[in-house]
Amino acid sequence: MASRRTRIAPLPQGPTPTPHTSAAGLTTWKVRYRIPRGGAKPVETSRTFENLTRAAWFARLLVNPGPVEAEAILEAMLAAEARGIDFVLLRDYLHSYVDGLTGIEAETRRKYRRFIDRDIVPFFGHALPVDALTPAMDAAWVVHLEQEVGNSPKTVHNKHGFLCAAMGAAARQRPAPLIAYNPCSDTTLPPVYPAALDAFNDEEFEFLEQLLAPFWRPMFEFATMSMARPGEYGALRVCDIDPDTGAVSIERAWKWANGNMKMGKPKSARGVRTTYVPLETVGRLDLDRPLTDYLFLTPNGKPVTAVRFYQQGWAPAIARLLALRDGDRTPFTGRAAWAGASFEVLLARYGHLIERMLLKRLTPYCTRHTGISWRLQDGEPIWVVSRDAGHESIATTERYGRVSSAASAAAAQTVAGRLPRLRREVVDLEQARRRRMVKLGELGELCPVPGGFEAIWMNTEGLVCSAVFADYAAAVEHVAQHEAGDRLAVAA
Repeated sequence: MASRRTRIAPLPQGPTPTPHTSAAGLTTWKVRYRIPRGGAKPVETSRTFENLTRAAWFARLLVNPGPVEAEAILEAMLAAEARGIDFVLLRDYLHSYVDGLTGIEAETRRKYRRFIDRDIVPFFGHALPVDALTPAMDAAWVVHLEQEVGNSPKTVHNKHGFLCAAMGAAARQRPAPLIAYNPCSDTTLPPVYPAALDAFNDEEFEFLEQLLAPFWRPMFEFATMSMARPGEYGALRVCDIDPDTGAVSIERAWKWANGNMKMGKPKSARGVRTTYVPLETVGRLDLDRPLTDYLFLTPNGKPVTAVRFYQQGWAPAIARLLALRDGDRTPFTGRAAWAGASFEVLLARYGHLIERMLLKRLTPYCTRHTGISWRLQDGEPIWVVSRDAGHESIATTERYGRVSSAASAAAAQTVAGRLPRLRREVVDLEQARRRRMVKLGELGELCPVPGGFEAIWMNTEGLVCSAVFADYAAAVEHVAQHEAGDRLAVAA
């Protein structure tokens, strides 16, 4: 997989310092700029510096965060120098803050240092005192990250969260605070909208499993039933599975560190957990091996990491999905060493799902999303699902509630009873309602079979009937028209 590099936009340089040489041969640098004074229109003024480095630094501050803040920062520095105070630079403080952090991974420490060197110092400069950082400067930095660097809102939150935590620690430092207050605590950040949690329904799950090579299918089912993250189920060993109860002990995870995969702890403290999978799923696993062996291996015997599964299992399955859409039989021929169902069988059984599947964000994480959403749909208490999924907060688990539309559809049907009777008895609306019930499995049954879909319904005489339709929509329509009675109405 190609590595992604963060685009770092060049910072505005501001006005160009101009040199002036005195009769004695001393060269100084003047920076001209405009600044509002007392609410009036901006007036032109200038500052003279003894060296080009500080002149260029001040010129850049005139652009971000602006001339008023730039003058305040400069005056604070000059006052500290005049009193002989050895002030602490923001750059130096942040590195010392990272040095003192405990309980974090080495990769996290490296990430924080990258924030300092690539995002903070290039914007605020090498010579900014830690107590010169103001809320206006912090807000300007956030705008710079979002609009000039092009960081996503989530990335902006991550980078700003580090700086805010560091400045908070400086304000709490004892016996004497390093700064009077945290200038980052009230900065408004761009909103972060949760990414779509794409999960599969039963038929979509079956379809994708059939697109995977048979070798990967037991792991695919296990990943869904255990709700484990890819890095977690790849790190399991045979001894982590109890074949009698289906208990799965999750205590380790593969992690990406400094360009390499290494074994570490799960994502959070609650990530260390014991969850359970169906015994039917356990029965598909090869547990007749040494207990210290990895539970899942690649075809060439290497431990399964997220990258290896994606390259060897997941990506080829998605390629087969695209081939079905495009009518390309190549991935399903003998030359491709394909051991699953044929192109014709897959297209006949699941052709109606192809476009819908391609609308999803298909990643290996879909197994985790699917397992969590299925358990919530089946009525498992949310706190149980949250614990078994290793979520740090139930609020994270609640995001999966919107994956299932069944509860919402049922609520829509209930509230429809409040509509005027004349509108509720319109034939087209009634038929649409019955079609929805068929799709939700509340009226008749639809089963994928070779050659199409088998529609099963009970007629007015109480006889169970069936017929095979090549088209899914035709099967739905037939059951909606011919199923005798309304199960919801009868139950009511």
